[in-house]
Amino acid sequence: MIKRISEELSNRNIYHKIESDSIRTRKSKIKIPKVNKDIAYLLGVIDGDGSLSITERKRGGYHYLFRIYSGSKEYINYLKGLLGSLFLIDGRINRDKRKKNSYYLRIENAAFFFYFANLGSEIGKKKVGNLPKIVETNKNYASAYLAGLVDTDGSVYKKRIQFKQKRINLIKEVSKLCQRLNLNCSNPKINYTNNIPFYYIRFDNKLPLRWKTNKFKN
Repeated sequence: MIKRISEELSNRNIYHKIESDSIRTRKSKIKIPKVNKDIAYLLGVIDGDGSLSITERKRGGYHYLFRIYSGSKEYINYLKGLLGSLFLIDGRINRDKRKKNSYYLRIENAAFFFYFANLGSEIGKKKVGNLPKIVETNKNYASAYLAGLVDTDGSVYKKRIQFKQKRINLIKEVSKLCQRLNLNCSNPKINYTNNIPFYYIRFDNKLPLRWKTNKFKN
């Protein structure tokens, strides 16, 4: 992983050095952790209410921005602490002015950005909806990924979960994943909100959720 990130940074002419299990740039140094259930969970969080975006700097070069949005400041603080413990990096929490009582966690760091991009998180507007490869090969990672997806972009009704999305491909992929995990998943259905089609599925609530029901007790 650390070599792939280094290659990406080199291709973009970003100065950096590899130091053991870390990458140092001119402005920062971050740890590059091995993939585990926390990383799989965060991949689900990003696919739910997160984003990776690249914007041009006025004086040349680019900003590599990572954001996660939530209506709960407590949950955003939890994610900030989790990322801090994994990457030894500090994010900034801001109010989301587009919505009442909404917040987002912002981290600007190229090495951190390409860590998640290399694991399969989409850059820019999310359109494709493919699952990260680590999710398809490890059931524990699959459960953790789904938990992150539901904690940010799902709804829990007692023993059942509803997951709703505009991306039909993501719905289909999540449906297949739920079937592999024996979560008694329904077939994808469609409804309309303001004439916009949304697709949804329902499945058993047997995931290691950290926010929607369990409040960080996992």
